[in-house]
Amino acid sequence: MTADDHRSRTQPVRVSAITVGTNERRWLEPCFASLLDGDTSGIDLTVWYVDNASTDGSTAFVKDRFPAVRVIQNESNIGFARANNIGMRAALDDGADYVFLVNPDTRTPKSLLRDLAEFTETWTSYGVVGPMQYEYSETDTVLGSYNDWSKTALRWGEQHAFAGDWPDHPSPAGPVEGRAPGTLEHAYVQGAAFFVRGSLLRTIGLFDPVFHTYYEETDLCRRARWAGWRVALLLDVGIQHFGGGGTAGSSYRRIHMRRNRYYYLLTDIDWRPLPTLRLASRWLKGDLRGRGVGGRTTWWRGTWETAEAVCWLLRRAPLILARRRDHRELGRQRADQAATRARSGR
Repeated sequence: MTADDHRSRTQPVRVSAITVGTNERRWLEPCFASLLDGDTSGIDLTVWYVDNASTDGSTAFVKDRFPAVRVIQNESNIGFARANNIGMRAALDDGADYVFLVNPDTRTPKSLLRDLAEFTETWTSYGVVGPMQYEYSETDTVLGSYNDWSKTALRWGEQHAFAGDWPDHPSPAGPVEGRAPGTLEHAYVQGAAFFVRGSLLRTIGLFDPVFHTYYEETDLCRRARWAGWRVALLLDVGIQHFGGGGTAGSSYRRIHMRRNRYYYLLTDIDWRPLPTLRLASRWLKGDLRGRGVGGRTTWWRGTWETAEAVCWLLRRAPLILARRRDHRELGRQRADQAATRARSGR
């Protein structure tokens, strides 16, 4: 851990909240109003809005309605990963201790940021945490029922990211020793409400921009674990999230989710070659029939979209090998740290 993780309690922690939007003006009023109205005792909060070339007046609206929000305007839609990276770099350059990625279609309860900051200040082994997600309300921030994402996370628990397709792979969760109460070490924290240490980002890097959209937060969570950090959902903390996004049911969604899922699997150093091949083959059969991840479609469209995803992967074969080398280095660093602690008796 670094000095970032052992600051004096008399100093406010610097939290940067980052929202990326593309033509989502209708969500921005409740998103920023609830975020800025929160209990920030002990927190020095900066809010950023990164606009991905919206044409619905989102940027002008934020500047006029929420002048305290710092706005970054992208000239084109560069995707979720790259846009958040721009925001995270700005936040880290500004000295952020923590970064909170939060989607436009959210409402933030008053105590959320304080709860997240207090948890990570207390439990310094946790690098990425997130709240449970609840159904979105048009009127207030009172938490009601879990949304679909939370229900799925609770159903799969602490299994790996592809447990539904391959249940025998080991869980990524850390040991019981040293675990904080009220946590679920799920495979990942969704990027819709993603609270991460600045020191972690400065050490292992930001989102892998190759993902563009989908699986980038899952990848960052596994890299955090490989580097020795814990990742968890906080069961007693919540946020409202509508979910679904503007790409539901689209060819864009199907292609990106399919290609990124294979890319994620092929760059995972915990998967051995034979299980990797068998799982990828299982996915391929469903994808070609239009029954794969990202939504259903016709067999001929599924074949075309899968071929596009496979061609994308083949062009990035050298990059996949480079990522695997980087990931192995993270694992070696973690092993070296563990050996050093063992020798010192800690």
